[in-house]
Amino acid sequence: MRTLRIFAAAAGGMALVASACGGGPAAQPPSGSASGAITQEVKVGVAISLTGAANVYGPSQQNGVNLAAEQINAIGRPFTVRLVIEDDASTAAQSITVFKKFIDQDKVAAILGPTLSGSAAGAHPVAQAAQIPTIAISNTGIGIVGKCDYGPCDYIFRASLGEETALPETVKAAKAALNLKKVVLLYAQDDKFSADDATIFEKALGAEGIQITKKVAFSKNDVDFAGTVGQVKGDNPDAIVVGALAGPATKILQEIAKQMPGKKMLCGNGCNTPAIISGAGAAAEATIVGTAWDPSSDTASYFVNSYKAKYGKDPDQFAAQAYTALHVLANALDTSKVNANDHAALKRALEGIKNAKTVLGAFSFTADHDVSQPVYVMTVKGNAFVPFK
Repeated sequence: MRTLRIFAAAAGGMALVASACGGGPAAQPPSGSASGAITQEVKVGVAISLTGAANVYGPSQQNGVNLAAEQINAIGRPFTVRLVIEDDASTAAQSITVFKKFIDQDKVAAILGPTLSGSAAGAHPVAQAAQIPTIAISNTGIGIVGKCDYGPCDYIFRASLGEETALPETVKAAKAALNLKKVVLLYAQDDKFSADDATIFEKALGAEGIQITKKVAFSKNDVDFAGTVGQVKGDNPDAIVVGALAGPATKILQEIAKQMPGKKMLCGNGCNTPAIISGAGAAAEATIVGTAWDPSSDTASYFVNSYKAKYGKDPDQFAAQAYTALHVLANALDTSKVNANDHAALKRALEGIKNAKTVLGAFSFTADHDVSQPVYVMTVKGNAFVPFK
């Protein structure tokens, strides 16, 4: 087994170093200029939502990968990473178009993205058919890796904590702290991510013996949630459970604060963004959410400081996941001898990622290419996400 560690290099970069179990870290790969070898440029496609319904997530993902690429290229490797970033527009159709461009025109070695699970359901089969290693950096829904609806998906990996892992932990933590016995479930029925969240939440709540007294479906395009929240007010639930992206979730939080002050809202990955705090204000403090990282942890500190120095603001989970995915990919490129055209070798190298120390905590890819990492249950205090206790 190979043990991987991320560390702060003396020159200020971040590197992934491979070492045998029980041994010391291996020497860094020599840079092209130092060894006289030709430095290979490796293109990596990045499909993210810079416009559309998920545009609150894409910009931080862009910042995360840009910071990672800058660090990777600064430390001296036999390759340099060149990012090809495209807007997936938060739609499956545009994501498919972007993936085809990456493959047919840009000749990328690997792809990160797209942002939404619904978009991934359309775009990932394109990468699979072309056998291009692809890392999902924010696709948390059902069927992204492992058993995929479209058939074999062995070239698809996920570096984003799946809702099937995060939501049960969220429910357990909330039950223990709040003595939950009955809840209501709200979800966007016309959005794959939100509908998947509803399915997973329902299963997790049942496993904990928590009654769902009412389920209310809404549209992802709704702008007024007074009636939606009003439908469940009379049930007097112990908490509200919501499957939604940040836009609708923000409006639901505002209505909960008006109509049911003091009630907590359990939410999925769509709420793991500062946009919830800026949009809902003090109402955001009702949020309880399972997340892929704790920005106050020791393993996150270098990334947080580097990100703030470059962008003048704190990173969010989406930046952290994108950042981690590119560093993991860079290590796999080292392991696969940096032959960007040998996609099968790169796939095998990604499969060998085990026990990496990353900003997300200990990180491995499972046999199904899913991420194995800690789950952090968080809430909002003031203007920040903090551990929920």
